[in-house]
Amino acid sequence: MGPFTIVAVPGKSPGEIALHWPERKLLIVGDAVIGNPPGQCGLLREKVMDDPARLKRSVRNLLDLEFDILLCGDGASILHDANKRLKELVDTFPSQ
Repeated sequence: MGPFTIVAVPGKSPGEIALHWPERKLLIVGDAVIGNPPGQCGLLREKVMDDPARLKRSVRNLLDLEFDILLCGDGASILHDANKRLKELVDTFPSQ
């Protein structure tokens, strides 16, 4: 077993996950969240998501994790204050 915890991130694509390394405060999200524009978090266009509302719920749940670094598969990774940047994105989502 390695240092990463697997976190399900349903809504983008089948089997979408994030990898969380709590001791390093690191979260790897693939393209469930993108680093675009640089220094900020965003989502891909809804037409490439399986279920946009479900993905937004999944991304909101990522805020429960402790992380400061967000590594994205698309766009620029965020190397500090990443939890705050993700919260800024989530604050733009419609209320549940």
